[in-house]
Amino acid sequence: MRIIFVRHGESEHNAKLSGDKDSKLTKKGRLQTKHLGNKLKKYKISKIYTSNLLRAKETGKIISKMIKAPIKGALEELNEYETKLLRDRVKIRLLFSKRLRKLKKFLNDISKDKTILIVAHGITNRIILGHLLKIPLKEQLLRFRQH
Repeated sequence: MRIIFVRHGESEHNAKLSGDKDSKLTKKGRLQTKHLGNKLKKYKISKIYTSNLLRAKETGKIISKMIKAPIKGALEELNEYETKLLRDRVKIRLLFSKRLRKLKKFLNDISKDKTILIVAHGITNRIILGHLLKIPLKEQLLRFRQH
């Protein structure tokens, strides 16, 4: 199995155009996504999975049309982790243990697919990558923490 990780394109929230964290892509974000879609055409992607947040679903939809691969799911376990939660060690462990169980099940379920595309968020993608590389969660946070 090959997994290609993608962070969503620039959203209105990222560009500080909206206070809503679940915002749609900006014009720049749609353009970024189209450029990425062109680059991804050379891979034989069989399925696309996205987080269930608007910006990731919109990114996945644009890429799906360009590379002609179906979106198989918009999953809560691929959603973004709130930065403020990442500062609280107790909440981190509770949140991660619950979500990691779902992520592990998801990864086991897709392990038979040839090449998949995951459209999610920076920290989420790094946590999945850390799990696949068998980096302990504590170490992952130290290595992959966003500033």
